[in-house]
Formats: sequence, C-alpha cells, structure tokens
Amino acid sequence: MAPAVGRKAVALTSLAAVLFGAAACGDETGAEPLSKSQISRAVLSQGDVPGYKFFDESRAKTDKSARADKKACQPIVAFAIAPEISAYDKRSARQSITKSEKPDASYQLILTSAESGSAAEDVLKDLKTAVSACSSGFDLTYSGQTNKVRRVTSDKSSSDNEINILFEYQAGMKIRYVVMREGATLIRISAATQYAHEFVAVPKQIIEKQFQKLDKVAG
Repeated sequence: MAPAVGRKAVALTSLAAVLFGAAACGDETGAEPLSKSQISRAVLSQGDVPGYKFFDESRAKTDKSARADKKACQPIVAFAIAPEISAYDKRSARQSITKSEKPDASYQLILTSAESGSAAEDVLKDLKTAVSACSSGFDLTYSGQTNKVRRVTSDKSSSDNEINILFEYQAGMKIRYVVMREGATLIRISAATQYAHEFVAVPKQIIEKQFQKLDKVAG
C-alpha cells in the first residue's frame, strides 16, 4: 500500500521476538536466498490464518522511483516502505490482509529476498542507521506524490534481527513499519486503522504463522 496522504495508510508493528525468539532463528548470516518459487510458496495466503482474508498483490506494480529527499533516509524507502524495489533478483511476494468479519484494520505482508544472510543482516543495520539519521523527518516521494514525514523513531521492541520503525507524517498519519529477517529472507508486515490516527498491532497469529510457513519451505 502506498504511504500517500489522503488514502488508507499502513502501519506496522512486530511481536516476533517476544513470541518465539525470531532473533534466534535469524542468525544464519551465510544463508542462501530462497528462489522466486520458494518465496511465493512461503508467503501466507488464503486459508493459512483462520479469521483473515488474503489477497495476492504480488503482480501489482511497485513504484521503483520511490525516494527520500535525503540520501541518508533512502534505506527506509528501499527496505521498509517499498521493499520490492530492492529485492534480490526480483524475488518477492505480497499479500494484503483483512479480518473476515468487521475489519477494523488492514495489513500488508511482503516477503523479499536478500542476496545472502549477511546481506539481509546489513539491511537491518542500514535501516537502524537511517532511522537514527532521519529522526527529524524527510520528504518522501511515492507514486508521484511528495509528503512530509515529521518524525521517524525506532520502537523499543526492535532487536538485532528486527526493527520497528514509527512514522509520523506532517498530515497526522501515524504509521509503523517493522522489518524482520530469517536467513536471507526479509519479512515486512504492515497494519493500519482506516484513518491511521493511531498505531495498531499486527495480530500475533499472523506473525507466528508466517515464520512457521517460511521455516517449512526453507527447511
């Protein structure tokens, strides 16, 4: 989902490290990347999580021109906001998710591949450096629109193999992007209420099921 003012935004949070030690699972810095087929099979889809509807968006176009006005902030765009643009060998899969009944939030799940486990580890490092450098905000151009990001911070739940990025746009939208890794695979899940006036958590079962399915395919 595009992070443009005036339309539904996405927010992002992660509980993986607390739930099942995702950080411990992501120590394989020498891991080989999954193939395009494996990435497609590893991403959650309809029927994987009871109570939620999944819509495959893997063929949707990605704005490859998405950019930050400050070079130091570009890793946030390339790895959190629009991670498909930096996927190794175009290996990515994307699903949008809503509750089956009375949807009060929307979610977006994106799996991408880095060139190796160490490359995926570098992505997390680059993101943390970018968040620190861009705490006072930057201008984001996405899908032909430029919006001002007022503030960027790293949530306390961030860890070695996970970063939880809190966004606050000048227009008032509050968005969260969490990027996690396991081996050479990067996982980004987003969640937002209809108007993105407050942060919303990603359901625990979505995180759990995604890691379980990824492990099954990779194993």
